[in-house]
Amino acid sequence: MPDQTAVVRRHVHGALAAGARAALGGEESLSGGPFVAPVVLVDVPEDAPAMTEETFGPTVAVNAVADVDEAVRRANASRYALGAAVFCGSRRTGAAIAARLRAGAVSVDSVLGFAAVPALPFGGSGDSGFGRIHGADGLRTFTAPQSVTVRRFAAPVDLTSFRTPAAAKARAVALMRWLHTKR
Repeated sequence: MPDQTAVVRRHVHGALAAGARAALGGEESLSGGPFVAPVVLVDVPEDAPAMTEETFGPTVAVNAVADVDEAVRRANASRYALGAAVFCGSRRTGAAIAARLRAGAVSVDSVLGFAAVPALPFGGSGDSGFGRIHGADGLRTFTAPQSVTVRRFAAPVDLTSFRTPAAAKARAVALMRWLHTKR
């Protein structure tokens, strides 16, 4: 969207000014007009807006990590958690890593793989939205639970009425105590 180009430009300029490098694109990608060409940023400071805000543009920030634990820790440190992707040599390991991520949807060895399965609920975690679309959970988003009871017969003693004599209430309480006493 045309207004989003200003956000993308701000994020890219901010990352480059903070010491990131552009492995693809860069200043020339921000030449103006109604679109931004793709930009791949590397070594982006963790506190740069390109890392802490949602860009929603053709940019990606790539930072090296020491191990999977650090990658999961950094990903989960974000206040946004719409979707994630895990690329791994093993499906089992990829699924285990995915389970550790706090994200609304995670694809293993694909990008947006969950979008191809309409029965899966889709929605974010954290500040990346609320509710779900698709699947049973998505349908529940458009509902409001309601409980309804219909009286089928009159109770012999109406314990919820102020008109019930005290003696009748006392007999009902005594009966319940007798029924529910351990023997």
